[in-house]
Amino acid sequence: MKLQNKTTEIQEKARKHLSPVLTRVTELVVEKAKGARFWTADGDEYIDFVSGVAVNAVGHANDTMIDAIKEQAEAFIHFGLNYGYYETAANLAEKLASIAPGNLDTVFFSNSGAEAIDGALKLARAATGRPGIIAFEGSFHGRTMGATAITASSSKYRKYYEPILGEVYHAPYPYPSQLKGVNEDEVTSYCLHQLQKIFDLRIDPSRVAAVVIEPVMGEGGYFPAPPEFLQELRKITEKHGIMLIFDEVQTGFGRTGKMFAAEHSGVTPDILVLAKALSGGLPLGAIVASRETHEKWPVGGHGSTFGGNPISCAAALANIKVIEADQLVDRSRDVGAQIVARLKQSLTGLPGIKEIRGLGLMIGLEFHRDVAGLAVPAIKQKCLENKLLIMNCGVEGQTIRLMLPLNIDKQDLDEGLTILENAIKDIL
Repeated sequence: MKLQNKTTEIQEKARKHLSPVLTRVTELVVEKAKGARFWTADGDEYIDFVSGVAVNAVGHANDTMIDAIKEQAEAFIHFGLNYGYYETAANLAEKLASIAPGNLDTVFFSNSGAEAIDGALKLARAATGRPGIIAFEGSFHGRTMGATAITASSSKYRKYYEPILGEVYHAPYPYPSQLKGVNEDEVTSYCLHQLQKIFDLRIDPSRVAAVVIEPVMGEGGYFPAPPEFLQELRKITEKHGIMLIFDEVQTGFGRTGKMFAAEHSGVTPDILVLAKALSGGLPLGAIVASRETHEKWPVGGHGSTFGGNPISCAAALANIKVIEADQLVDRSRDVGAQIVARLKQSLTGLPGIKEIRGLGLMIGLEFHRDVAGLAVPAIKQKCLENKLLIMNCGVEGQTIRLMLPLNIDKQDLDEGLTILENAIKDIL
């Protein structure tokens, strides 16, 4: 009874004082989490296939991260990068420079992915002296005003906030499910042609500061852009002096079986935006670009009180250390392929399933649109009843996305996949 009372007490406080604007996925009261599991105030144990929305890359409460956080907290908690250098921020910037693709060697730290996206847009405009931004249909970049302006995965994200950032244009993303009437083998050429139409009809490329893209679409459906599309996009942006921005907020740090998704296509963007798994659970974002690009950003043209917080940076360094020491990028590639193979074997042929795909541990199960609206929520609920937390995505909510810790152990993985498979079979 005491546990139940605690749950009720916290729920009542939350319902009374937390803003209802936040979408509620569950009514669970979480008390503890470790690895790929969490426990509620009621004493129930769950397997977590969401990982804080692809944040907890090395699992909940990783011991190496905890030790680093404690050590830094005992030294000092906050100072501000305006007022002095400190070791964790300098070391993390150096580390990111060493693992980022190409010549991306200079970092601005922010507090989140959306904030980093806004900063990247400011950097591109300042560095080029141009106003235009081109993003892609189905994309999601965050909830701040700049990120909202370039997001196009649902009109609900911008419904109450127009007019927002001007000179933003959207081209189709090479995701066949979003392109009705376009043959799959023509998707890349079609999308490139539509981008050219924007240049011809809407804004001259000489006025475009940046093209922003998720190399693997996240919120819009967990679909990777074809490498040849990203390669052509790189050629086009270089031809016109346009900055290419990769939003790797969800794809970075081993999620796709490479340290960064850019590596799958061999394309180095001008600006790389990072967050989520960067710090494994603490607020931190990063705008990574070449020194030459950053030096075009006038001193004082951007800033942040909490960006590069010493504890967040310490956590990020420990997080990356675990990813590298435990070879989790390679594990993501291998385990992800095994999961996709297993799910294809157990689920292919069921009515309603359109495609099972994955790049590393960024895995999507897409359902046909005529069944997704009813089936996907029912599958999520069935999994939750059986103590597995999953989430979906897609413009029409059509894709169940799996966001497992890169180091999830075999027992948790097998148990969670069995719950998911059974739920899908029961509903379909």
